[in-house]
Amino acid sequence: MSSWTRFNNSTQSTIPIMQLSASVKSNGKIVMVGPKYHLEYVADGVHLTAKGYRQMGEDYAKVYRKIILEGKKWEPLRPLSVTRVGAVITVKFAVPSPPLVLDTTIIADPGKSGFEYADTGIVAPPTIQSVALAGPDTVTITLSAEPTGANKRLRYAYTGIAGANAGPKTGPRGN
Repeated sequence: MSSWTRFNNSTQSTIPIMQLSASVKSNGKIVMVGPKYHLEYVADGVHLTAKGYRQMGEDYAKVYRKIILEGKKWEPLRPLSVTRVGAVITVKFAVPSPPLVLDTTIIADPGKSGFEYADTGIVAPPTIQSVALAGPDTVTITLSAEPTGANKRLRYAYTGIAGANAGPKTGPRGN
């Protein structure tokens, strides 16, 4: 789900997080293929072009083949662990086709490759200074300072602009 901003005044949605959570908790009974923000959308910013639907179908077919025809498990690209030491956050991902890349050719960088840091401290949370690949399945995010607030959260492709179309150049997305 990547088009919630188009007809909504909201810049954030918890639905994608709940979808991923349901998929993880179901132990393979609920299958999440992956995001759609990288696909091509028509002018309404909600529906895909014919090319976009074809590519989505190819993504679904790859997962169908793996699960149904080959009898194997499928994991979409998703975080497996998030750790922090000082001002450096390390995220290890499940990567269906390593290596992990930060793609700015297909997907326009929304800033910080789509990562956001938030907490509920008295002072403003530290800002992200850099995002870098640290291996075929790992990303490191360096903050401007060690966070001191409560409820620390690292988010990805989480915030969009109210009224913005979905797609690789607009809407909530990450690289």
